Amino acid sequence: MALWEVYNGKRTAIMHSEGALGIKNPPSYLSVSRKFYKVPYSNIGIGSIIESNGKTYHVPSWTEVHPKTRIEDILVEKKPFDELFVKPESWTFESASSDKVYTVKRNRNGELACDCWGYIGHRKCKHINEVKASL
Repeated sequence: MALWEVYNGKRTAIMHSEGALGIKNPPSYLSVSRKFYKVPYSNIGIGSIIESNGKTYHVPSWTEVHPKTRIEDILVEKKPFDELFVKPESWTFESASSDKVYTVKRNRNGELACDCWGYIGHRKCKHINEVKASL
């Protein structure tokens, strides 16, 4: 099943069909495109579709969607801050007290960030100091 957005120059309608939409050669005044819902990134994955109080929603974003929406009609936006790390420059460090591996990344502004608890809590850590010393 697929959702389709049909625009006639004045109004937009969302239609549901099996496979391709049944308009073989749409008139020039119709614009037909596949309908997707963009939802923000969530740490629980793509989420789910539920019905509540007679309406259909994507959760956890609580975006109201067409009643025939399937999970394939959902597009999850990028993780927040992914665009900050455009230059793939990173350094990894093994923890001295556990089996964890920490990563220091340089963002597009040239600043260093680490995923260890020291940096998360205090914005300082030995991993960043070590990277700075090697540069």
